[in-house]
Amino acid sequence: MPEPAAEEVITSRGRPADDVRRPFLWMPLVLRLLAVAWAGAIVVALLDEFGLSAHLPFIMAMGMTGLLVGSSFVLTRDDQLSTEEARRRRDEADEDGAKDLLTDLPTFNHFARRLADEFNRSRRVGRRVSVVLIDVNNLSAVNKEYGVRAGDEVLRHVALAIENTKRFSDVVARLGDDEFGVLLMNTGEEGVTAFIERLEDRLARDSAVAEVGGRSISLWAGVCSGSAVSDPGMMRAEAVLEQAMASLTAAKQDRERRRRMWLSA
Repeated sequence: MPEPAAEEVITSRGRPADDVRRPFLWMPLVLRLLAVAWAGAIVVALLDEFGLSAHLPFIMAMGMTGLLVGSSFVLTRDDQLSTEEARRRRDEADEDGAKDLLTDLPTFNHFARRLADEFNRSRRVGRRVSVVLIDVNNLSAVNKEYGVRAGDEVLRHVALAIENTKRFSDVVARLGDDEFGVLLMNTGEEGVTAFIERLEDRLARDSAVAEVGGRSISLWAGVCSGSAVSDPGMMRAEAVLEQAMASLTAAKQDRERRRRMWLSA
């Protein structure tokens, strides 16, 4: 295995190795001032030794200016490092605490944050980001007839199918009991349609397997989806999500209407 680059080496205190090689930056401010004062005393002694004490005020003024500038730089750098460390810890905490225990997918908060980030990025670079909301059909009926564990297997099956259908750059999350969300990066209407068709084909080929009453049964999962694609006129990331929610609601109503027509036929 090749040795990592110097900037990738992290010490046990979480600091990059190149910063550790500059210990002066990490010394407390009081120690830095004492070190500079000690160095200044040596300089004064040397100037007096060589008869240059007449230039002492000028040299001291330059030294104090350098000290102030250097301390300001170090404190600013320390503040930046502290901010970066806080952000890193927050992101790690978010990752640890934002996983759905059943499907091991991120939850809504992570999804909303990524949507905001990608929406802002897409506006800057002139790309489009799409939101697909996926609702699992008849999950409550599965839970009632076969038990909650069977319903859990259906949810895991759908989550895995979405993961295997999306691209590496896309984001999938579990948003609610029977609802998933997908962010499709740099994707328009045709890409959204292709994604939904691939997902439905995958679910039609494979079934979830659940243990019910001591025997294995196959449960075929159907989904209903709604989607929206960002456009330059949108000013808020929430607008994309709201349009996708409206699209999903309309699709669910249409599904229910078609189901009633089939039952009455």
